[in-house]
Amino acid sequence: MNRFRRKPNQKGFTMIELMVVVVIVGVLAAVAIPIYGKYIKNARLTEATSRIGEIITAAKAYAQENQTAAGVPTWPPAAGAGIVDLSATENFTYSITAGGGTAATGPITFRGTGIAGSKMAGVTVDITVASITANGGAPVVAGL
Repeated sequence: MNRFRRKPNQKGFTMIELMVVVVIVGVLAAVAIPIYGKYIKNARLTEATSRIGEIITAAKAYAQENQTAAGVPTWPPAAGAGIVDLSATENFTYSITAGGGTAATGPITFRGTGIAGSKMAGVTVDITVASITANGGAPVVAGL
């Protein structure tokens, strides 16, 4: 007598069939959840790099519109010049740091810093340009 055989009038799943399904779902979840988390973090990094790109474009426009008589871009802007909206987004705050003080003497770093208490806390995204008239390099991400 085989105790695992169903009688003709019995319906439903056996305990073994249910346990196999639970194991398969568990394995899929164990693989999918970390991948999804990484996908979300990369999407947030894209938010920072695109916002920094907007800031660079606005800063270049300011420098071109405010050149000296010799044709040298004015950098850094005067206080309150309002070159670009550096307000924080949900995950990052933004800043501009001029390494040499002027467009001609040093690099300029545009930084997005993860807001403390958010999922991106401790993460920084930097894009550095040689001068305000140069194009930006690749983003440098730290703290992941």
